[in-house]
Amino acid sequence: MSHAFPDIPGLHDRDIGLASGASVRCTLVVPPGTRAGGAPLVLCLHYGGEPVGYYGRALLEHLLEPAWRALGAVFVAPVAVGGDWQTDTNTDRVLALLEEVGTHYGCAATRRIVTGYSLGAIGTWHLLARAPTLFAAAVPMAGPPPLAVAGRTPVRALNSTADTLFPAATTARAVDALGNAGRDARCELIDGVDHYSFAGFAPAVAGLVPWLSALLGAD
Repeated sequence: MSHAFPDIPGLHDRDIGLASGASVRCTLVVPPGTRAGGAPLVLCLHYGGEPVGYYGRALLEHLLEPAWRALGAVFVAPVAVGGDWQTDTNTDRVLALLEEVGTHYGCAATRRIVTGYSLGAIGTWHLLARAPTLFAAAVPMAGPPPLAVAGRTPVRALNSTADTLFPAATTARAVDALGNAGRDARCELIDGVDHYSFAGFAPAVAGLVPWLSALLGAD
């Protein structure tokens, strides 16, 4: 795959070179009119498993991009080395990639969203602690927060009541505690969706568009 950033609208698999010399496999979604600048930037962290190929593409293609198309955002779904988003290597690579993508497409620094599914949700919570002022909003899906979450980033966590890997009650209690402590944090529960059926989250993800639009503001 090419190391060049694509400018044609659509989904693109790329290996993007960073200033450090590292290369990150990722899938990008480029919306129409992006080069005018000011577009939101959505960082998507994939679920667990052996991260082969362009492992985050399915989340973009079958869930996030259709649900959030109205935002007119650039999306980037990197692939984690070894699959663990919480390592220093992956954290540094993700943050560097976010800056490279945002600079190339002229995305507004105040209009960034981070989201992830399962282990990607845990990675989302991790990034909120590592970069507490970087994102305008966070949407962790099917993954609980740690005991303490730094920063003030508004959060809408999504969890299914049928999830047996990461039970909804655990996530709801932790997020409620954040809300009770003054955070803009809520947990929205979804009925009957198995942990491994992420496409079942689509209605709930799409339902967040008004909230996200209000946080992101105008171009």
